[in-house]
Amino acid sequence: MTVALHKAGYREIMSAGTEAEGVALARTFLPDIVIVDCVLIRADGFDVCREIKSIKGLNSKIIVITGHLEAVDAAKARKSGADELLEKTVEFRNIHETIQRLQYP
Repeated sequence: MTVALHKAGYREIMSAGTEAEGVALARTFLPDIVIVDCVLIRADGFDVCREIKSIKGLNSKIIVITGHLEAVDAAKARKSGADELLEKTVEFRNIHETIQRLQYP
């Protein structure tokens, strides 16, 4: 995904190797947009979403992505603080369009 974001013109991209690292990056850098995978190694993506949304002074838009949209409860995603829920695809266009919509409403 980092390569696709760079190709789309995004320059300030950070990637986390773990859930805790992702939350720490959000806390330190206060990003405009955060993309969280629904299925993570040590935690549920929705838990990470809630933790990021609870950071004081952070107003990031959060996109939760999943490999199987039909297997994810959209209401649970919204309740966790997700601004968008998207299906991961080989084509990057849906993520790029969502980022644009969230940045420039």
